[in-house]
Amino acid sequence: MQKTSSNFQVLELPHEVEFEFKGRYGHPSSYAYVRLRAEPATDLTFTIAVEWPEEFDAEYTGRIRNTVAEAVVDGLLALPNEYPYRGCHVQLVGFRWDTVGGSEAAVCRATAKAIELLRSQGKWKLSDGHYRLYARGDA
Repeated sequence: MQKTSSNFQVLELPHEVEFEFKGRYGHPSSYAYVRLRAEPATDLTFTIAVEWPEEFDAEYTGRIRNTVAEAVVDGLLALPNEYPYRGCHVQLVGFRWDTVGGSEAAVCRATAKAIELLRSQGKWKLSDGHYRLYARGDA
């Protein structure tokens, strides 16, 4: 209860960001592109509106989907000395991949940078007046 009962940043206007990660040519983690659309919301939510590359099987699709989701959550919530940015709905609306140079690491980097852009370029306001609630344990 404590984690979700304190002040947080709320997105005021819809905003789109994209980032194309290009590492060293020929390196196994050299390319990924993501485009994210964020809209104001009361809670942080994440959805996917892209078609995955044909070469992805079900297991790898799940791994890439989770990589993007984890980078979104980490980039919006795991910020030392800042209020979390949890008043938005984030949707993956663009994704490109290189069969040779694409990797989970490249997808994570591209998503993390796109989230940095969302935090810095988006119009946010502090939703204050929320105080931490402490639940008593049965101990």
